[in-house]
Amino acid sequence: MKTWPLRWKIAWYAAALGVIATVAGATTTWLGMHFSELAALDRRMLQEANEVFALLEPAKATSNLDFTRVAARDRLLELQTRDGQVLFRTQRLAGRTLTDDIDQPHSRALQSKSYRVATFYNRNYVLRIGADLAEINRIGLDIVLGMFAAIPTVLLVVIIGGRWVARQALGPVEAIRDAAAKVSIQNLSQRLPAPSASDEIAGLVEVLNNTFDRLQKSFEQSVRFSSDASHHLKTPLSVLRAGIEEILTDPATPRKQRARAEALLHQVHQLTSIAENLLLLAKADSGRLVLERDCFNLHDVLDGICDDTRALAEPHGLMVDTDVPPELPVVADRGSAALITQNLIENAVKFNQPGGRISIRALRSDGHVEVTIGNDGDGIPPERRSSIFERFYRARGDGRIEGQGLGLSIARALARAQGGDVMLLRSDTEWTEFGLRLPSADKL
Repeated sequence: MKTWPLRWKIAWYAAALGVIATVAGATTTWLGMHFSELAALDRRMLQEANEVFALLEPAKATSNLDFTRVAARDRLLELQTRDGQVLFRTQRLAGRTLTDDIDQPHSRALQSKSYRVATFYNRNYVLRIGADLAEINRIGLDIVLGMFAAIPTVLLVVIIGGRWVARQALGPVEAIRDAAAKVSIQNLSQRLPAPSASDEIAGLVEVLNNTFDRLQKSFEQSVRFSSDASHHLKTPLSVLRAGIEEILTDPATPRKQRARAEALLHQVHQLTSIAENLLLLAKADSGRLVLERDCFNLHDVLDGICDDTRALAEPHGLMVDTDVPPELPVVADRGSAALITQNLIENAVKFNQPGGRISIRALRSDGHVEVTIGNDGDGIPPERRSSIFERFYRARGDGRIEGQGLGLSIARALARAQGGDVMLLRSDTEWTEFGLRLPSADKL
């Protein structure tokens, strides 16, 4: 039942509760009826005892006592004197006795039947009356059977009714869910419709809308900060880079200072790359990322990148294996597609092992062009795989490999902005493989 819709869960819970209520009602009804009938029977036996005692009055007593009227009521009678002499005993007792140590009305088994036995006293006599409980037991059984026979009907009605009630109750919740699903990065101003009734659902909608307001404000502030910071860093970084390059081109610069300037220039390039990447991600977050999508052959892009990959791999002794069909028509931004594949290939080179292998393959599949880039370096630890597309996250946290942890974030953002995606397809001790999917031109 864990995967069942909530409305069906409510219906079945209501049905179970209905069955329990029916059983509890049947039990309560039976107990109430049973004790009520026993109390009425006790009162009737008291009245019958008074009738018998009236026959025993000196003015009416004879040698032949007539208890026919009372015995005709299917009663067992046993009359004794105070000293225990039996004066009369119903023939159906067949030698048995009603005498026991209990004076209060109680139930007991006699002759394989259940009887209600009561003891009554007057000045000279002790009378015990036994009343057959078969009728009372039959009525109780009929009530219980009737109640249990109603369980299937109760179950059906409660399931249908419970599902209808659940549908009515969950209708506003489903409307909230549908409205909340429309809230996205591109549509942060979307809010949940306020119900007309002022109830708990309305309170929930108000809380959620207030939460969305805070999230939108926080998100816009974050995007604005990244965009503004990246934009304002570009000018001083450009000035700094120009100054360092001027130092490097000056013949009068000593060799020692030139080495320091080259190290500084490398760091400036790193900062410039970070600023440009942050600006690109800020545009993607705010929906202001403009991509020039057109039809082109991805093979042309991959062919040049494969040549660059061989150049990057040669110093590390890496073998590059490619399988790229000559026709890979896609609808995408050419520069973004090149940047995505370049980032994935740079990772395949950086995180490989000396003498390892890099595989670049592409194919057309189901309206898309899929590119896979794999290497046989150390795999990504399982606990880190879910976070590798987060910004500034490094799958290898030891700092031995350069990078800012933005490459995969940028690759996925650019791919999704043009209807594609970047995925981790496999990562273990033998092989790590990423996939790029772009819309095929055949799809349009």
